[in-house]
Amino acid sequence: MGSNQTDDSLNSGGMPDSPIVFNYEDPTSFIASLLMIINGLFGVVCNTLIIYIFLKERKERTAFNVICMVRAFVNLYVLTTNHLGLFVPMTLTGKPIVSKTLETWAICMSNSLYMANEYLTVVIALNRFISLFFPLYYAKLCGMKPTIVILIVMYAYRIGAVTRETIEYTAIDCYVLYYVEFLSWTPDFSPQCLSNSGILLFMAVNFAIVSVFNVATFLKIFKFYKNQKQEDRESRKRIKKNVYLFIQTVMQDSLYLVDISFTFYFFSFYENRFWTFFCGTFVWQSLHSMDGFIMIMFNERLSFLKKQLFQPLASKVTFIRVSQAPSRTQSQAS
Repeated sequence: MGSNQTDDSLNSGGMPDSPIVFNYEDPTSFIASLLMIINGLFGVVCNTLIIYIFLKERKERTAFNVICMVRAFVNLYVLTTNHLGLFVPMTLTGKPIVSKTLETWAICMSNSLYMANEYLTVVIALNRFISLFFPLYYAKLCGMKPTIVILIVMYAYRIGAVTRETIEYTAIDCYVLYYVEFLSWTPDFSPQCLSNSGILLFMAVNFAIVSVFNVATFLKIFKFYKNQKQEDRESRKRIKKNVYLFIQTVMQDSLYLVDISFTFYFFSFYENRFWTFFCGTFVWQSLHSMDGFIMIMFNERLSFLKKQLFQPLASKVTFIRVSQAPSRTQSQAS
């Protein structure tokens, strides 16, 4: 999500007292730009592949893959509009490239879509829970139509909310801007601009809900391995497949925990430009890049990565074609 805090006293370890132009001639700015370009392009490739596979392969057009495709599209939007399209040019030139209003719209929209993607962690965890505990109702509750309706409602709400909030925010001359002095974005801390967004409470509740579903899923899988001989053949196939889905879900969920930890906790450890860049900008960007990479690892059409990175687990779990059973990126039959 990136940084939402900064301090004007941030002048030690990279913030000299004398005026200086922070552009490509500054080593920290140059290295930060290079890291954002490499990380951003990596994320663009990963997320573009997920979207391409969904559009190209008819068998990939399942309810679960709709979630992955939308998630990849949001990742792609944030990476291209914010990091590659806005932060990198500003870091290299040392000055704004668009108006304050447009910059605020770009950052606020990206953060709102980031929040919508976090909503998806609950949807995904619930999807896995229903697949394991109520398989007979899976098609009805987690099929293509219900999934599309949920996605439309979620993203429409977030886009509508951020539109209203940004209009009100900029109307009183408040802005959310990226500062090359800190290599991170921050909202306006003027008295008239301060508001209680409740973001930490939301994230805590969201994390608690996801944790409950994930723990239940884990216990179901653990029970399966403990009593394998008592399960029928189809149940074994379904639950074995969910081992991979569970791993993917946990890996994607952990990205948000890492991002929030750096944004609200580790950020204050050091008063250093590169540290604020790492905590407030690079970790946020990495979340969207790694999210796409994780989806690629578990995509059947690109399963060579999965087999290379998870060979020990692959020796125990049998993969099933999309026409036979679902996967974390293949949803309707799980």
